[in-house]
Amino acid sequence: MTRVRKLALGISARVVRWASPGCKEWAEGLAREAAVIDSDWAALRWAIGSTRVLLDRRQVPLISLDEVPDLLLKHVDYTRSGYGLWVLILQGPFYATRIFIDHLNGLQRTGCILVVLGSIVAGSSWLMGRRRLKLRWYDDFYDDTVACARLYQAEQRRIPARLFFLLLSLLCTAVGIPLSYRNGFEPSTLWGMAGVFFLAMQPLLIQAQRNSRRRIEQINALLAERGLSETEL
Repeated sequence: MTRVRKLALGISARVVRWASPGCKEWAEGLAREAAVIDSDWAALRWAIGSTRVLLDRRQVPLISLDEVPDLLLKHVDYTRSGYGLWVLILQGPFYATRIFIDHLNGLQRTGCILVVLGSIVAGSSWLMGRRRLKLRWYDDFYDDTVACARLYQAEQRRIPARLFFLLLSLLCTAVGIPLSYRNGFEPSTLWGMAGVFFLAMQPLLIQAQRNSRRRIEQINALLAERGLSETEL
């Protein structure tokens, strides 16, 4: 086997390994194609082209409504745990104290206010999620697959907004902490970095919206198989 062929097969194998759960079969099919192409260079081009699979972060498609309660339970537990928001939330009290105790100039005070704002956004997002799902901590709710499907659909519609607020909280914290210290950063540089970060995160928001839409469509199709319309309870 030539080095070019080994490289092509190695790329294909890594694409299969790193592909999202919903794209595994697609990646495996492309890898099989690369293995049977006669020309080594053509196989390499095919393997390189197959890396586009890594850009599509799909979830495993739903086959039955019976899968929804487990997915919803994981979502509820994830929301209740705070999904890492504690790191952002706990920054708020410290930097709020600095505003009143430390001798800060205008820029440093602005930095502290941004961190506190990021903490408030993160905390509000977490508390609203807990309050919204408070009645769903009980196991008997998950016996009703249709009710679980309705709630899971509603939560899927909220994912892009929750992700937006998470990124906003991260942005406030990432800009505020350097700005609150005398570290040589120019404010214009920090705001420029913030703008680049926010733009770079747009594909993540778009992908989250696509995944949410797919989940909602899959649940609608499964509900339709049971003779239930999209709005019927």
